[in-house]
Amino acid sequence: MILQIEQNLKNDISGIYKNEILEKFSQTASEVRFELNQGVEPAEYEKLSKFLQALEASSEVVEQVWSQK
Repeated sequence: MILQIEQNLKNDISGIYKNEILEKFSQTASEVRFELNQGVEPAEYEKLSKFLQALEASSEVVEQVWSQK
Protein backbone atom coordinates (compact mmCIF):
# COMPACT_ATOMS: atom_id res chain seq x y z
CA MET A 1 0.00 0.00 0.00
CA ILE A 2 1.49 3.32 -1.09
CA LEU A 3 0.60 6.39 0.93
CA GLN A 4 -0.37 9.58 -0.87
CA ILE A 5 2.69 11.39 0.48
CA GLU A 6 4.93 8.62 -0.87
CA GLN A 7 3.32 8.85 -4.31
CA ASN A 8 3.62 12.63 -4.30
CA LEU A 9 7.32 12.42 -3.41
CA LYS A 10 7.98 9.90 -6.16
CA ASN A 11 6.25 12.18 -8.69
CA ASP A 12 8.11 15.26 -7.43
CA ILE A 13 10.79 15.60 -10.10
CA SER A 14 11.76 19.17 -9.16
CA GLY A 15 11.92 18.58 -5.41
CA ILE A 16 9.48 21.38 -4.63
CA TYR A 17 7.06 19.14 -2.72
CA LYS A 18 9.95 17.49 -0.85
CA ASN A 19 11.36 20.87 0.14
CA GLU A 20 7.94 22.07 1.37
CA ILE A 21 7.64 19.04 3.65
CA LEU A 22 11.20 19.37 4.91
CA GLU A 23 10.66 23.07 5.61
CA LYS A 24 7.56 22.29 7.69
CA PHE A 25 9.50 19.67 9.65
CA SER A 26 12.37 22.10 10.13
CA GLN A 27 10.12 24.91 11.34
CA THR A 28 8.38 22.60 13.79
CA ALA A 29 11.72 21.24 15.03
CA SER A 30 12.91 24.82 15.64
CA GLU A 31 9.79 25.54 17.68
CA VAL A 32 10.31 22.37 19.73
CA ARG A 33 13.99 23.22 20.35
CA PHE A 34 12.98 26.71 21.46
CA GLU A 35 10.47 25.26 23.90
CA LEU A 36 13.04 22.79 25.24
CA ASN A 37 15.55 25.61 25.73
CA GLN A 38 13.01 27.59 27.75
CA GLY A 39 12.93 24.83 30.35
CA VAL A 40 10.06 22.42 30.80
CA GLU A 41 8.99 19.78 33.30
CA PRO A 42 10.80 16.43 32.97
CA ALA A 43 7.76 14.64 31.52
CA GLU A 44 7.26 17.42 28.95
CA TYR A 45 10.98 17.36 28.15
CA GLU A 46 10.78 13.63 27.44
CA LYS A 47 7.74 14.10 25.20
CA LEU A 48 9.26 17.01 23.28
CA SER A 49 12.59 15.21 22.87
CA LYS A 50 10.85 12.21 21.36
CA PHE A 51 8.84 14.48 19.07
CA LEU A 52 12.07 16.15 17.93
CA GLN A 53 13.60 12.75 17.20
CA ALA A 54 10.51 11.80 15.21
CA LEU A 55 10.75 15.00 13.15
CA GLU A 56 14.40 14.31 12.38
CA ALA A 57 13.66 10.70 11.42
CA SER A 58 10.75 11.84 9.25
CA SER A 59 13.03 14.22 7.37
CA GLU A 60 15.41 11.35 6.66
CA VAL A 61 12.56 9.19 5.39
CA VAL A 62 11.30 11.97 3.10
CA GLU A 63 14.80 12.34 1.62
CA GLN A 64 15.11 8.58 1.11
CA VAL A 65 11.69 8.15 -0.51
CA TRP A 66 12.25 11.13 -2.80
CA SER A 67 15.65 9.84 -3.92
CA GLN A 68 14.23 6.40 -4.81
CA LYS A 69 12.35 7.71 -7.83
